[in-house]
Amino acid sequence: MTNLKPVDVAIIGGGWTGLLMAKEITEKTSLSVAVFERGGPHKTGDYSLTMDEVDYFIRLRMMQSIADETITHRHKVGNPSVPMRQYGSYLPGTGVGGSGEHWGGLCIRYLPDLFTLRTHLTAKHGAAKLSPDLAVEDWGVTYDDLEPLYWKAEQMMGVSGKAGNLRGQKIEGGNTFEAPRQHEYPTPPLKYSYVSKMFEDAAKRLGYHPHPSPGATISQT
Repeated sequence: MTNLKPVDVAIIGGGWTGLLMAKEITEKTSLSVAVFERGGPHKTGDYSLTMDEVDYFIRLRMMQSIADETITHRHKVGNPSVPMRQYGSYLPGTGVGGSGEHWGGLCIRYLPDLFTLRTHLTAKHGAAKLSPDLAVEDWGVTYDDLEPLYWKAEQMMGVSGKAGNLRGQKIEGGNTFEAPRQHEYPTPPLKYSYVSKMFEDAAKRLGYHPHPSPGATISQT
């Protein structure tokens, strides 16, 4: 067995959270960090040469095998932990990058109302009409609190897109229904496919406001 040299911080898992923690710690402190990941890294060439649809989209080669190493969950704190036997909407990744390796990259911001949904429902319907065991709560933070952090994350991921509400000014071609942004997206939108362009033209003829979805797939260097 190989003994590695001691470090100050050990992070288990090289997904989005683990890698971001390592980046923040090493940039802002003098602490040494080691990230441990059970899966290996993938090179750019791997995607074009060795990854086919059957292996990776059907057989889920890039995902954690829940037959060999399952995930457990419980519906309530007092319940025993039970294994997941079937994949759902969450597909845990294996490899450097974690689930980010197979993430579709759709990178939207929540609307301001979602952060204060309890307050919104109470004002609209009155507290007396709401169920006493209503699970909906305000977040405790607002969209304005998180807006600078949204922007920081979008820069880090190189999100491509088109702003539709820049500091309160509505901009055609972007999502005019989004919350106000303080900055344009880090990179321009990805190029439309032929089918996407047909869809956009048809939607405009019907009076709608189509816009490119923000994606964590960088569109330029």
